[in-house]
Amino acid sequence: MDKYKFPSYPQEVIDLIQANREAIIIGHKKPDGDCFSSQISLKYLLEKIGYNSVILANEGPFERVESKAVEPLFVKQITNDMLKNNPLIFLVDCGELSRIGSLSKSVEGLTTIVLDHHQSSLNVGWEYSYIFTDSVSTTLLIQKLYEEFKIEINEEIAQNLFFGFATDSGFFKFVSKFNGTAIKMAGDLVNKGADPRFTFASMSGGKSFEYIKNLSKLIDRTKFVCNNKVAISYYYKTDIGECPSDSYYGQLLSVENTKAIILFKEVADNKVELGLRANYNCSFDMSKFAELFGGGGHIKASGATINGTINEVSNNVIKKLEEIFTC
Repeated sequence: MDKYKFPSYPQEVIDLIQANREAIIIGHKKPDGDCFSSQISLKYLLEKIGYNSVILANEGPFERVESKAVEPLFVKQITNDMLKNNPLIFLVDCGELSRIGSLSKSVEGLTTIVLDHHQSSLNVGWEYSYIFTDSVSTTLLIQKLYEEFKIEINEEIAQNLFFGFATDSGFFKFVSKFNGTAIKMAGDLVNKGADPRFTFASMSGGKSFEYIKNLSKLIDRTKFVCNNKVAISYYYKTDIGECPSDSYYGQLLSVENTKAIILFKEVADNKVELGLRANYNCSFDMSKFAELFGGGGHIKASGATINGTINEVSNNVIKKLEEIFTC
């Protein structure tokens, strides 16, 4: 029994893609593996079906270790010259213009297709979109588009698509039961040349010693709320180096009786990024909670950016969480 069968792409989306020959593919700020892998794989597909110009755009920053190698492939600003022929705009791995940062000013009002798997994208009301929230990753949506256009996936693209799937699935940790479709699609990519061992090494390796020390800081700062079911920690702008958020989530969700995590990351004066994660056996909807603060995402993984000091933001968020958290 497979509850997660992918629907076909809407015909109007297919027709729109076929009717154009120039595109700009935009992903969300601070791209993760699913985001930049989806962008790169979509560019290859469009070129294979005859597009003359395909530009990859992402404001960045490319903070993650695995993202630094692909950073040169992306422009960080969209110029008037890039827009002169009215290119088709793709929003990939996000559905809100706020998530692409300053790039939104350049493309607002242009014909846009959204390809995403986040719950919050359903609330925007795009005319052209393929949003499938049961998909483990956006790269699976791009893989489905390859099937729709009958484009052969070569070894390089297979690796890109598998990498995006592996990062968003936590290397299969977040794949639900009855989701054989996701496993089969990942298996198809391996048969086409994607290397799971290389992928895992890319995801887990290459960390600096500073990164590990920062992980230790997050763990030392951890406190528990909501009857010790929710772990809370803080990353300050005075901390040096990359915030080891993914490693922190993995470590704390393994702690007995921990149902959820909130990470407060101070990114500037009076601006805080909120990272929300729920364990597989927790029914609390993190996406709806994030929406209370202008954010969104998945049921188990969401986030928001909030104005205010880190103390103000954390006090307000924790207070609200303690009022409504059930798990």
